[in-house]
Amino acid sequence: MEFKDRIKYNKADNEYYKVYDKTGRYIRDIKIEDEKNLEDEYLYGVTCFVINEKNQVLMEERANTELTPGKIDLVSGHVNGNESGFEAILRELREEVGIYNVDYNQIGKLSVLSKPLGFESKGKIRNFLIDFYCVFIEQKQVTKIQQEEVKSYEWVPMDIAISKIVNGLTKFPKQEKGKVDYKQVIKRLEEKCLKRNVQKNQQNLQEKKVMEK
Repeated sequence: MEFKDRIKYNKADNEYYKVYDKTGRYIRDIKIEDEKNLEDEYLYGVTCFVINEKNQVLMEERANTELTPGKIDLVSGHVNGNESGFEAILRELREEVGIYNVDYNQIGKLSVLSKPLGFESKGKIRNFLIDFYCVFIEQKQVTKIQQEEVKSYEWVPMDIAISKIVNGLTKFPKQEKGKVDYKQVIKRLEEKCLKRNVQKNQQNLQEKKVMEK
């Protein structure tokens, strides 16, 4: 099932989570505090590769939170209520790392379908349907960190960040045949990085020509 992204929503209606089965079929709503009681059901979540001008990825160390404490993560979060995935990742970028001056057009969606993933957290598996995104920024656009959620962060070379995720060295489960497969996400990420690099090279070439006149 592909989640349809909605642009408009009523903020007052989003103090709850929607619950799904593994196929993405909506089941019911729950209060946010009841998440810990879920067993085989799934919540909708988003995660984002935040990439700076050096093609480095922002990777966080999770604070001592209810979900995946101490694990390495990308900018991630729940989708609340009637939020779309785009709305949720914009909110997380603002709240977690203080990136405010980006909009929908700058965020690229990497996964066609939400991916069912289980995150190990305090001895329990938390199930999520995850949509992957990416955004290209300048490093200086990260203005703060949300200390309740993020203990620290660092900029990691793209190949190392991908290796960490694929090999299970982050909160994301290790890639395993028939279980977890990040190939589509990685392929789309690399395509977007290549396109961005071509655009940057063209821009630099144009600027050089202007300076030589």
